[in-house]
Amino acid sequence: MSTKLFRSVAAKLSILFMFVLTTAVLLVSVVVILFTGGLVKRSRSEELIKAEKRISEILNIAADFTETEELKNYSSNIGVPYYITYIAYENESGNLVATNDPFLPLLPSSGGKTLHFYDEDFFFDGSLDVLYYADVHQIGGKEITVATVMNMDNNSIGMIYKKVPVSLLIFIAPILILSFFVSYLLVKKTIKPVVKITKTAQSMTTENLDGQLPLTGNGDELDELSRTFNELFLRIKADFDRERQFSSDVSHELNTPLTVITRQTNLLLRWGKDNPQQLEKSLNAIKNESKSMHVIIDNLLQISRIESGRVKAQIACVKLDEMFSRIAEEVTSLAPAKIEIFGNGLELNSDAEMLHQILMVFVSNSIKYAGENCQIKLIAEKTENSLVIRSIDDGPGISQEALPHVFERFYRADEAHNRKSGGSGLGLAIAKTLSDAIGAEISAKNHQPTGAEFILVFPLPV
Repeated sequence: MSTKLFRSVAAKLSILFMFVLTTAVLLVSVVVILFTGGLVKRSRSEELIKAEKRISEILNIAADFTETEELKNYSSNIGVPYYITYIAYENESGNLVATNDPFLPLLPSSGGKTLHFYDEDFFFDGSLDVLYYADVHQIGGKEITVATVMNMDNNSIGMIYKKVPVSLLIFIAPILILSFFVSYLLVKKTIKPVVKITKTAQSMTTENLDGQLPLTGNGDELDELSRTFNELFLRIKADFDRERQFSSDVSHELNTPLTVITRQTNLLLRWGKDNPQQLEKSLNAIKNESKSMHVIIDNLLQISRIESGRVKAQIACVKLDEMFSRIAEEVTSLAPAKIEIFGNGLELNSDAEMLHQILMVFVSNSIKYAGENCQIKLIAEKTENSLVIRSIDDGPGISQEALPHVFERFYRADEAHNRKSGGSGLGLAIAKTLSDAIGAEISAKNHQPTGAEFILVFPLPV
């Protein structure tokens, strides 16, 4: 297999699964063997205890201990299996009472448990390896120890234990190889949609961010991942489109005053400097266009500072009657517009200067499009969950085509999108940015029967 294969996620997951499966097989094998060994040992213990009880009962029944010879010859008839040997002896003298194996040693009491007894040099040609159970009984006025024994030379479980490592080594290699290939095929099939998603994502650029990642149709986590990324790409595309439009609009807005300045400068250089009237006219034009450029740049910098978080809202208690009165005084000193205020004695925790700037944008926009003699109402109302501020004028309102775009940068509602109405087209965009900074929801609609209405909604704490 190539190095590239083992660098793939499918191969890595397959190797991990291979070792997990092999480890699980080994653990299960060991547990099964230990469990089986425990069951066999328990069965042996129960057999030894049952045989010991049976022999002790027969010894207790025997009235004359001279009859134990008969007991020795009758061992097959007392319910003792052929593979169990036994021995009974007097504790005090060590005299043998009964046995079916004269070579057995005098095994001591096992204390109610089954014990393992091993003596390597017990026989001249071998060792004694037995499992036994022994208990002491009062029989005929004497203490008699009865022991039942099971030979461990033919311990099948022990033999299995010894062969387990070799058996596992024999089977572990095929298990490893088989589990790797099976898991590799399964994982590769499982992550096939991920490969398609990756290839589609690799082909996407800033020009085709609306290209949709494929869905499996299974409604699983991969579909959820694809949907999430598709939504993300659409948002990124919208941001790219806005930035492109923004860059285009900035270029257009700055190009206009620069063109005027360049034209007037060339005019002065050719002959205007010798004409006092033309000189004054050109200088005023250059001054006005320079001022327009400064306004655009200042507005853009303000939006940038707010959006980047460098300008933080300074929250304080704002009395809306006083705020509305201040705006009315400032506006009526510059234009003959009539402003009616309805603060209703309400107060609001917000940034006073940011709120003042937003409301000034609303009023200025009304004067710009509804005329200097328009009538404007500033109204504050409190609902169950919010405080609402409305700015309503009596002008022609906003066209349905323009209404969704009024808060976009450099957007002007006049159809020609020219500079005749004045301003930079950033006023309402700044109001939108400021409203986000102070946690208010901004919107615009047409007021009935006529006029435009700008709305600020401040959620109230529960």
